[in-house]
Amino acid sequence: MTKPAIAVIGATGLTGQQLIGALVGRGVHVRGITRQARLMGPIADRIEVRHGDCRNVESLVAAFAGANAIHYIPPSLDPGDPDYARNIIEAAGKAGVRRIVYHSVMHPATPDMPHHFRKSKTEQLLRHSTLDWTIIQPGMYSQTALAFFDHETAELMPSFDITKPFTPIHERDLAEAAAMIHTNEGHSFATYELAGTELLTFVEMGSILSDILGRQVKTYKADPDKLAAFVAKARGYTPGQVRELKLMFEHYDGHGLAGNGNVLRMVLGREPSDFSTAMHESLHTRSTDAG
Repeated sequence: MTKPAIAVIGATGLTGQQLIGALVGRGVHVRGITRQARLMGPIADRIEVRHGDCRNVESLVAAFAGANAIHYIPPSLDPGDPDYARNIIEAAGKAGVRRIVYHSVMHPATPDMPHHFRKSKTEQLLRHSTLDWTIIQPGMYSQTALAFFDHETAELMPSFDITKPFTPIHERDLAEAAAMIHTNEGHSFATYELAGTELLTFVEMGSILSDILGRQVKTYKADPDKLAAFVAKARGYTPGQVRELKLMFEHYDGHGLAGNGNVLRMVLGREPSDFSTAMHESLHTRSTDAG
């Protein structure tokens, strides 16, 4: 008999890996759903791994069989979403899985960021389905700041206005909150904006990094076209994905991405981690890995 499990779609990504760690830590049997099992890494030894392709309903039916819930983390900047979500909903019905948690994004109904707006369509599909759903809408991860940080030169270089506000969430807090939503009662049919409790600009983030590192961090706006080209080459983005990335930069340049931390505090049952804590932990992990 197949052991009941939470099936995680998007298990090979950093967000999926964090979630799996949090679920396993709570004694959950996790099933990682992936097209490429070789990308699972060391965590594959702690979970069940099954092949599943969001473009193929029948592969998902087989992957979901015996699971009692699904966690769906969509691929970044992929125009296939919400079509993938339609397939997941259909496959869940065929496999007899009633529960799903969808990893959306803060402020999904934002037409000038197409990859956000697609997630609002997926949210609608779930709300109109017969599934027992919960939608989480995380803000920018605290660790995203390090994607703009050059440790050698101590330069923090986002490709948008460094004075715009953000409410960063520690990726560990997000994983913990998602795991709690899966393992505690009372979260059905809820839409949760999950933001950190600090309203910070990148100028302020740079100042916090300066205090942690004990050296001056210079913060300035980088050329968005150059950064988009660099990211596209590193990740193999299509021209359409590059366009959407640049549109996100433009939105952040004009508005930032600010939310409210009360819901995260409620779900966690504690005060969320501040940006300084997230950076201390992430920089320590980075230095440990390098050593």
